[in-house]
Amino acid sequence: MMKTKLISYLCGLIVLFFVPVLFPNDYFIHILVVGGINILLVLSLNIIAGFTGQISLGHAAFYGIGAYASAILSMKGTPVYLSILCGALIAGLIGFLIGYPFLRLRGHFFGIGTLGFGVIVYLVLNNWTELTNGPMGLSGIPAPEAIGAIDFTSKAHYYYLGLILILLIVYISNRMKSTKMGRALLAIRTDEITASAMGINVAYYKVLAFIWSAAIAGLAGALYGCFIQFLSPETFNLSMSINILLMLLIGGIGSVLGSVLGGLFITLLTEYLRPFAEYQMLIYSILIIIIVTFAPKGLNGLIVKTKGIFTSKLKGVAVEVEGGNANEPVHPTN
Repeated sequence: MMKTKLISYLCGLIVLFFVPVLFPNDYFIHILVVGGINILLVLSLNIIAGFTGQISLGHAAFYGIGAYASAILSMKGTPVYLSILCGALIAGLIGFLIGYPFLRLRGHFFGIGTLGFGVIVYLVLNNWTELTNGPMGLSGIPAPEAIGAIDFTSKAHYYYLGLILILLIVYISNRMKSTKMGRALLAIRTDEITASAMGINVAYYKVLAFIWSAAIAGLAGALYGCFIQFLSPETFNLSMSINILLMLLIGGIGSVLGSVLGGLFITLLTEYLRPFAEYQMLIYSILIIIIVTFAPKGLNGLIVKTKGIFTSKLKGVAVEVEGGNANEPVHPTN
């Protein structure tokens, strides 16, 4: 079984690696890079919502903090790779500063608190013109420095950079479930009071998850800035926070695979619905109602359910075949 999984993973990686070669279309690759950035955002939100059960309505704030911090540093002469790292770290630091007071809140109070934080960050980005250039935005953000033949003059190079980051975060997220931190967070999500009674430092682990989540969102923002090479405060408003949450709901809260599926699905759907932009929110609202009603565990839940039905049917056929063979009359031999 493990060997089969390893082979399937390797085949999947090979396919992902050759996507830009098989589909050498700049527009298609551009959509995939944006989808990869969205996947990073959903993975980051899943750490809070999926592991601790807290729903954030202001996650675009960390996305914007990472994007602007990285862009400003790189435009002032800091190497781009170092700027990207600093953008993630600064977003994580902000997550630490607001994490403890915010995570004392529960349920919808936490959501309202993060919503307010998101609005504050948006207003700062829009009005601190000396630093962020306000509504005019930042343009001319440098691309990452060349690494051998990879000089980031092609969108495919950004695709590979995003793919590496996604694979790294997916691996860490999956491994986290089997660590002490992951088990503590899952216990907190199940019952915070019981987890505290069992000796788990609830505040410590929730703040740690918040920092990790904010840092990944900041990393996604830094990657977005050097890819698009232009930043506007409008990218990091409340609608973006809602979109990140929507992607997580569509994919399935608590699922790493669901985060990947949700981010990619909504990215492709948004592009498909671009001619109907005025109806996007209506379509998204209907989609949320359908998912919550018929597939509360999202796309990942549908896949698991379909796989279970298919497997049970195969087992049923196998049992029937074995039973038929067992009941065949035994013919006497001469």
